Amino acid sequence: MKLTEILSQVKTEFEISFGQEIFDSAVIGDIAIDSRLVKKEKSTIFFALNGKNKNGAEFIASAVSQGAVVIVSSESVNFPNVISIKTNQVFQLLVECLKKFYTPLPVNIYAVTGTNGKTSVAEFIRQIIELLGKKSASIGTLGIMCDEAVKSELASFNLTTPDIVSLYKNLFILKKNNINDVAIEVSSIGLEQARIAGLKIDVAGFTNFSQDHLDYHKTMEEYFFCKMLLFEAVMANGSAAVLNADIPEFVKIQRMSQSKKHHILEYGFKAKDLKIVEVKQQEASQLIIFEFNTKKYQITLNVAGEFQVLNVLCALGMVMAKYYLDEEKFAELLAKFSQLKAAAGRMQRVALLPNQAQIFIDFAHSPDALENVLKLARGLTKTRLLLLFGCGGDRDNKKRPLMGEISSCLADIAIVTDDNPRSENSASIRQEILASCDMSKTIEIAGREAAIEKAISMLQPYDILILAGKGHEKYQIIGDKKTEFDEEKIVKNLLK
Repeated sequence: MKLTEILSQVKTEFEISFGQEIFDSAVIGDIAIDSRLVKKEKSTIFFALNGKNKNGAEFIASAVSQGAVVIVSSESVNFPNVISIKTNQVFQLLVECLKKFYTPLPVNIYAVTGTNGKTSVAEFIRQIIELLGKKSASIGTLGIMCDEAVKSELASFNLTTPDIVSLYKNLFILKKNNINDVAIEVSSIGLEQARIAGLKIDVAGFTNFSQDHLDYHKTMEEYFFCKMLLFEAVMANGSAAVLNADIPEFVKIQRMSQSKKHHILEYGFKAKDLKIVEVKQQEASQLIIFEFNTKKYQITLNVAGEFQVLNVLCALGMVMAKYYLDEEKFAELLAKFSQLKAAAGRMQRVALLPNQAQIFIDFAHSPDALENVLKLARGLTKTRLLLLFGCGGDRDNKKRPLMGEISSCLADIAIVTDDNPRSENSASIRQEILASCDMSKTIEIAGREAAIEKAISMLQPYDILILAGKGHEKYQIIGDKKTEFDEEKIVKNLLK
């Protein structure tokens, strides 16, 4: 696309400080905010963004050496055959250029935020829409879930909410492949860093709120404020807000949404809209009876846990906010809910031993998530509940003693080991967890694989072992090294 075409209708003020002679003929093939991703053959425009601990100007020379043909920054730069665009609003100009360059995008974009459950809700949205016979995708912690044929075209990322350029680029590719419905996990950090800026989001969901990410946000108030940016600043007036009526923060979010004239749809046991009447636990499934539009409905779910019932209803509410179904078609859709599958690494059973002991992996890495998983597992086991977990390094250290206390309260045996220690000393992390543990039922084992081997050797008939914290992750980060660590594969190899 010609640079003049990209910039023709932007509202952000800018000036061409160098390279005016080649400006009119310049053609752009890619946009980058990471100098390492600049490709000469793609005729890249590089935006030198500033961040919390980042001065974008420091990466301009690198971008030019990589072959950038245009540099957008808050200062003039002079390089041969490079166009310099100066603006005091680099990010705003980036958003406007992304909207022009990557068009069209999927028609229906669903955003879900909250401390826990985002991955599950996004995946359930994708699956429900596909039950309606439409192509769909979800974007988040698991990457991009969609048709395998499309995946090879997509740009990779390693964040819950992709950086803004990767997000726009991937949405554009999904649309090109006739995918019009996309569910996005939106983290508090992603909201604070405006990674979904400029997107038209008509439906947003909120799952729950509890302690996490205090290494980044510092206080719970700041953490909650960043979550609320989705409803306060991102969504247009008149959009749909699908809210969990059972959480203490419901009234705050409801008032926020009302002030923005959002259409509110509640779900949960206390909800006015998707109201849970009863959850009946069956041998391998759950039967959920709920009310919607004054009528009672029931669904069968082959996923375990009351929290998953809430996740499914959140997803259903978000889809219903976009697609009107008459009673007959709504009942037809609900009849297919037994086909819904839990997201990878979410209470995923990876082994059933000959003595009927079971091993599950789960991504639970916050106090609330760990508590929910252990309560669920307690309802499944006839004998003992074993837990293996650690805490990540360079992350919120205030949750470590809380998770230690929860493990002692809810598990029969807790094995405290390593997660992703990163640059921290793994033994020190373990000690912070152990400070609140009941040591009469807690074991400390350095090295996660050794700990898994010990945990498996302890399993007695009908026990349940939860490996918490890693979930879908296939790696472990120790120091600055990221090595393969696939818990499902490790368990299966140890059982051989």
